[in-house]
Formats: sequence, structure tokens, C-alpha cells
Amino acid sequence: MNGYKVTDWKRSRICGIACKSFDQLKQKGCLKLMLDSTNVIVHLQDGTIVDENEYFKTLPPQTLFILSPPDQPVAVGYEVLYNMLCSVHKDYLNVGKMAADFMSQDLKAKIRDVSSAIESQSSQERSKLSKKEEDPLWFEGLDTIASTKEDFMFRRSQERIRGYLYKTQDDIKKSSLYLQDSKARTKLDTSLSNFKVWLKKVNHFGCYFSRKFYKNDGYLNCYCDESGQFECQGKWNEDNCSHLNNLSAVGNSKHLINPYESKEARIVFSTWNLDHRIERSRRIGPALLEAAKLAVRKNEDINSLYFFTLLFTSQNLKLVHIVCHDKGEHHGADCSTKRLTTNKNVKNEFSSIFNIQKAVTVI
Repeated sequence: MNGYKVTDWKRSRICGIACKSFDQLKQKGCLKLMLDSTNVIVHLQDGTIVDENEYFKTLPPQTLFILSPPDQPVAVGYEVLYNMLCSVHKDYLNVGKMAADFMSQDLKAKIRDVSSAIESQSSQERSKLSKKEEDPLWFEGLDTIASTKEDFMFRRSQERIRGYLYKTQDDIKKSSLYLQDSKARTKLDTSLSNFKVWLKKVNHFGCYFSRKFYKNDGYLNCYCDESGQFECQGKWNEDNCSHLNNLSAVGNSKHLINPYESKEARIVFSTWNLDHRIERSRRIGPALLEAAKLAVRKNEDINSLYFFTLLFTSQNLKLVHIVCHDKGEHHGADCSTKRLTTNKNVKNEFSSIFNIQKAVTVI
């Protein structure tokens, strides 16, 4: 006996059932949805009609079946997404230029509206599934070797952190100080090398998006709870997200999201940001260059651990909904001038701060 999911043509709700045969699926599904089992057609999400037990047995567990009377049209696959978008902003979907305008004008509001439409289809039951074979729809369209949702989210977090490393490294190596001052260049190369070594030891903080790490403490914890739900942490200069206290809002419009629930929620989560409270390009990068000059002058080392913490850890990274991502200058959020250089062994200090064993395993 396998588990499957059934819904009606309105997609008003999704129910889980366990059955051995196609006839049993119809009987139990119709009972759940209050339909006549003798007068019903069974569809897959792509519109395929299932009408025999032999074909039914080839379908994987957790497949979603749509049950409807014979005379009732059923919206399938792309039609559901299209109808959802139309219900939000139909006029933007007419021609190519209008579609471009849709994505370029007032994007934050449109993401918020589409997110709200997605919420109605979210399923807590589905979020509990983990393996690719359990929820193949979640992995639809992904070119990945990840076999679980946690593995995929782990890798997405790693990509974000690697991006900060590459951008910082590129900015430093293009600077006139790096190109013209050999002593400063040596100091900077040492720091960049430390960053790479330390990031490998913590597996590039893949833990941030993987719910498997919800029990971890300190820097190696994830941003979500055990179920995979993330909360916006608010703008860089706010203690909390004001939208979380909006009693009239629900789900992602309340700046909550669980990307483990569905493919659509996963896509919307990709618009959320890890925002540097002390900005990477405007503050941390220039401070790192200033630290190199100071280290040469004082015959000390750049405080690599301090900059590592600012660039890559949750001490300076806030997870924010797109509406709370302030791309303007973060006035007042600056690096500490007293912590730019050090004469301590920061490598030993790193090992004492980060419990490496908790971060090296993907799942």
C-alpha cells in the first residue's frame, strides 16, 4: 500500500490517502472530497487521464491526482500558474514588452502579490517530505545532484557564501593598494587564504538554509526552524521585521516562508536575501584595505577572523524578505577601527569559536 494525494478540480484542498489499486484510490479519494466515485474522471497535473489500474501502478507514491466530474474542465500544470499570475496582474501578461514591464516596475509589490497567491496552495504535509522520490514536483526544473531537499538548500546556501568570497576577492585584487604595494598585498593574500581555508572547514556555511541544523548553536545554526520555516529578520537597522506583527497578513506576506513546502515556495525564497548589516562593498572591503596598510605600518596581521565574521557569519548577515532589503547606504553601520589588526594567533581563535564538526556534514 502506498501513499498518494488527491484534490478536486477547484484545488480547494489536498488530501492524503493510502491505497493499493486505482479503484481504491477513486473510492477513498471521492469519499475525502465528497464526490460520486461512479461518475468521476482522474487526471494527473499535466492533464493525463488515468483510467486503468495497470497505468496507475507505474506512478510513484505521493503523486497528486485531480478528481472531477466528466463535464468539469480541469486546469493543469502551466494553466494553474498562468491563472495564478492572471489573478494578480493579468494586464502584464499580454505581450513581451508588458511582461518585461511586469518584472521591472514595482517588483517588490508583485513578488508580494504572487507570494500571497502561492500561499493558498502551500501544504504542511508536503513540507515534511524530504527525498526526491517522495516529492518529485519540488525538484522539477532543477539541474542538481541533490537527492533531498535539505541537500539542495545546503548547496544553495553555500553558493551565496561563495559569492561573497569571490566578490570580495575580486574587489581587493582590483584595488590600487593590492596592485602597487607588495607588503600590503602579502597581508591581504594571507587574509584571503585564511577565508578560503576557514570556509572549507565550515563547509561554506551550507547549514544556513538546511533545516537539519536547527539544533546547532552559535554560528553553525540554520536560519529556519525544524519544519524549514524562515522568518524575515527585518531591515538592517531594525531589531525585528515589522511585517511579522501584521495581524491581517498571512504566510509570505507576513514575511514568513517555508521553501520546503513546494516548488513555488522554493522559487519565491530565492528572492530573499542575506543582507550585510555592515555592508560588504561599501564598508568591509575598504576597511580590509585600510587594515592592510595599518598592519604593514604596525608590523601586525590583518584581523582576518574579524573580517571573516563580518563577511560570512550570521553575526552580520540578516535574512530578509525582498521588501525589507534596503539597498541604500547603511549609514552608521561601520567596521570597528580598533579591531582591524591583531598580533594574536587568529587560527587558534577560529578553532575555539567554531565547532567545526557540526558543519562538515551535508545532511
